[in-house]
Amino acid sequence: MSLMERITVRLLLIGAPATQLARAAEMARDAGAEVEVVDTPEDAIDRLRTTVAGVIMIDVLADVASFMRHLHQERIATPVLACGIDAPAERAVAAIRAGARDYLPLPPDRELIAAALATTAAMPVDADGQIAALVGRTVDDVERALILRTLERCHGNRTSASGILGISVRTMRNKLKTFVEAGIPVAPAL
Repeated sequence: MSLMERITVRLLLIGAPATQLARAAEMARDAGAEVEVVDTPEDAIDRLRTTVAGVIMIDVLADVASFMRHLHQERIATPVLACGIDAPAERAVAAIRAGARDYLPLPPDRELIAAALATTAAMPVDADGQIAALVGRTVDDVERALILRTLERCHGNRTSASGILGISVRTMRNKLKTFVEAGIPVAPAL
């Protein structure tokens, strides 16, 4: 697969929507990513409580270490890439030491953005890699994320999502009802 082939990754971009961050988001969309931009790490944590992201990009000027601690506390195991506009090297190093997977300099480069998304989309598919990504998350969290992501990929079709997951439509309906009661938004069937 060439780097510019369309890929599907949910990208959460954290930082003030400055020109370079907006360009990075646009390039990621061009590479096939679904992109959402939030202003602060706190907004990102709130969003990640209800939505699954495939990769997170955070501006190194934000408090990356605190954000990484919050991800760990919330048991969110999404890969994090730090990014920055003319950021001092020590900020990039601090972000990586705090747990960011890599650093992407901005202004963005189309191939670099596509490569970062492609490597994230191609994370290990073996059983050990999949299990390692789940360690630290509760079974309820994993089940909820799996159900919501499958439902999303089925464009809200609960019957299709139930079939893929190997559960009855009634079980799907009951699970979704508990999510709604817990305050977790569930898209209506399309």
